[in-house]
Amino acid sequence: MNLERYGWNERFRSLFESTTSGDLVPARVIRVDRGAALVETEDGTFRATRAGNLLPEGESGSPAVGDWVGVERSEDSGVIRIILPRSGAMARRRPGAADSEQVVAANVDLVLVVESLERGPSPRRIERAAALAWDGGASPVVVLTKADTCPDLEASIERAREGAPHSDVFPVSAISGVGLEAIAEKLPTGSTAVLLGPSGVGKSTLINRLLGEERLAVGEVRSGDRKGRHTTTHRELVVLPAGGCVIDTPGIRELGLWLDSEAINTVFPEIDEAAQGCRFGDCRHEAEPGCAVRDAVEGGTIDARRLESFLRLRREAENLDQRRDESKRHEIRARERSFGKMVRQAMKIKGQR
Repeated sequence: MNLERYGWNERFRSLFESTTSGDLVPARVIRVDRGAALVETEDGTFRATRAGNLLPEGESGSPAVGDWVGVERSEDSGVIRIILPRSGAMARRRPGAADSEQVVAANVDLVLVVESLERGPSPRRIERAAALAWDGGASPVVVLTKADTCPDLEASIERAREGAPHSDVFPVSAISGVGLEAIAEKLPTGSTAVLLGPSGVGKSTLINRLLGEERLAVGEVRSGDRKGRHTTTHRELVVLPAGGCVIDTPGIRELGLWLDSEAINTVFPEIDEAAQGCRFGDCRHEAEPGCAVRDAVEGGTIDARRLESFLRLRREAENLDQRRDESKRHEIRARERSFGKMVRQAMKIKGQR
């Protein structure tokens, strides 16, 4: 297999040569299941387990789909000995854990934010996905599936733009093929995209149409509430015949933010621009006098719903910042106590001699 089709380039080649020994082979993680990874190498696909803590300092978690790794090969299996530094990662707060990061996909260039026109789109959900995309170093693109079911397509497109006013929005239909060519053009050879969206919006169906074959399992939506079943149960990277790679993900009910509060500004550029005219440099656009952002809302140049979303996401990100800072303080204090205990034990032993 030609690894260039999987996104292997000079950057990763240089990193690999400078950080690995000659007995390792480069590979890309295309699936993670039950702690083991399915990896793609020039010699084929095989399963590999990981050896210890492999990520560089400052990154967290196990190998993720999309990671480039160095593998020690052994017949039909292998051991992952190193993970190359990521060029970007889609991460969210792990469900059920307030301060734990879950990497959804690594080394991603594009995030396809998928919404169904049968029961959407949701501007608020699009905003959250766009925030995750920008913070992870990727560009968001909104994909509106099941366009053939929509009675007012233009109105739905405008509603989607409320959540990502500066991103491309593409309506597509798996039945007629409308919009598929536009999506394919966004995925040149060597690029990687990840699909984000709730169950039943047609992520796996979209990938199957781009592949030209029914490779990924798909399921029907429930007739009562039009919500989809969780057909996709794991993340998987596939290579498209015409170009780049795409990563399918299970339906995500909750996009818990895992980003710094400053990253929120990227999702709301109109608010960031208007804020330059605020009387106070640290204006929070809540009740301060001379707030240019609130003036813009009253004047109709900024949608009031966008400001409400901005304030809500900023509060969530700031709360996360505080919890992470507190977690770091606890970790530092625990290390200090451990070190102090070790010193006292050493002094005690020395005194007994």
